[in-house]
Amino acid sequence: MRILPRRSLLVISFREHLGIYVLASLSSIFLTASQYLAVSAAVASYLPVDPGTSALITNYGRGPGVVIALLLNSLAFQGILLVLVLTLALSATFRTRWEWTYAFFGVVVSGFVGYWLGARFLVVLEWISTLQTNRVDTSNPYSGLFWFGLAASICYVMMILLLRRSYGKLAETHLGRKDLSTQE
Repeated sequence: MRILPRRSLLVISFREHLGIYVLASLSSIFLTASQYLAVSAAVASYLPVDPGTSALITNYGRGPGVVIALLLNSLAFQGILLVLVLTLALSATFRTRWEWTYAFFGVVVSGFVGYWLGARFLVVLEWISTLQTNRVDTSNPYSGLFWFGLAASICYVMMILLLRRSYGKLAETHLGRKDLSTQE
């Protein structure tokens, strides 16, 4: 029997790490859709929006301007998330102390996604409050926040469970490596 190389460790956990990335992205997309409903209602009611979004609306029109503004925000999230998940995957290849580094980066990934989702949720609530203050119908953005927020929460919890599963799978692999090295 032989000890698994580092590349094999990456291949073993590839599906879990890809799933973590996809679930975190889905949770962000769900709240972005809710934010789109709220911002679109505000723009349709001629309420002021931030200068960046306002400039995009002026250049591209209402619908595309709001979509581009939210897309740019989402691209920043995707870039940071990609770096964090790759760092998490690479931390599994350490020969010693991998448990601590993998657990640390797992907490960093889940904390970042949780913080991002919480901040996005609060932004949508702020928009809904602004709409209500200006006597604009908020039933569509509010119900969207409920359903999309529920879907985002489910994806986030599934992401955390997948992180745990990935850790367990890697622990089995590393323990197998330790057993093999002690037998030789």
